[in-house]
Amino acid sequence: MISVSEAIELLRQAMTEEDICAQHGLGEELFLFASTLMPVVNVDLLVYNDDGQFLLSRRNDPHSGIGWHVPGGCVRFKESIGHRIREVARQELGITEMVVENAPLGLLEFLINEGRNIAHQDERSHFITIVYKCHVGRDFIIDNHGLSDNDVGFVKWFTKLPEDMLEIQRKYGRIIR
Repeated sequence: MISVSEAIELLRQAMTEEDICAQHGLGEELFLFASTLMPVVNVDLLVYNDDGQFLLSRRNDPHSGIGWHVPGGCVRFKESIGHRIREVARQELGITEMVVENAPLGLLEFLINEGRNIAHQDERSHFITIVYKCHVGRDFIIDNHGLSDNDVGFVKWFTKLPEDMLEIQRKYGRIIR
C-alpha cells in the first residue's frame, strides 16, 4: 500500500502527463473524486421575467435524481463568480443578456445524505450555493432546441415550485417569491 503523499505525487505526475489543469477543468472522474474531499462552491440563478415567473430546468442524474431544478453551476478554479453566472445563463438557459442583482439573494448549504443511485455516496454531496436573483426582459424567448417537457435540459417558466422539484432543492420554497 502506498502513502497519501506518494499517491498525491502519482496524481500530480498523471495530471501533467494528461495535461490536466484546474483552470481548464478537472474532467469528470477527477472532479467527482475531489468533491468527496471538500464542499463545492456553486452559483444558482433565480431568473425572473416581467410577469414574475422564474425559470427552472429539467435534470436527471444519479447525484440528484429526476425533476426540476434551479439552474446553476460549480465555480471553477480561479474563475470569478460573475463569469460563472454568465456561463450558466448562456449554457443552461440560452441567455446572453440579463440583469443580475449586485448582492446575492442568499446562501444555501446542501448536504446530500445516503440513498443515491451512485457507488460513492460522498461524490457531490456537499454544496455551498450562492443564489443570485436575475431578470430577463420580455424579448427573451426560451429555445429548448426541440426538447420536450420531460427531457434533460428542458427549460420552463414557473410561478411556484412544481410538485416534481428535486427534493434537495425544495429549500428554494423559502426564497422564491
